[in-house]
Amino acid sequence: MTKIHIENECRCFKKSAFENDLTFEDKEDALMKAKIMECRMNQEFCHTHYFEAEDMGDEIIIRSKLREDDEDDDDDDEDDL
Repeated sequence: MTKIHIENECRCFKKSAFENDLTFEDKEDALMKAKIMECRMNQEFCHTHYFEAEDMGDEIIIRSKLREDDEDDDDDDEDDL
């Protein structure tokens, strides 16, 4: 059995239809679901956090960290084009 655990439930996660501590009989199914969740959370949530799934054996942890404010970097990149 493999469990998907969200390490820190942010406000967006709590408002979403996602559930924490999902359990799967098949590890491949758990990995696929965790990657889908990671992708959707990064695309659909408020972009305050960045989410990353990490395989820890019998558990897949989805961790969050604050996104860096890189607005200034974006302006520099436009000038390079």
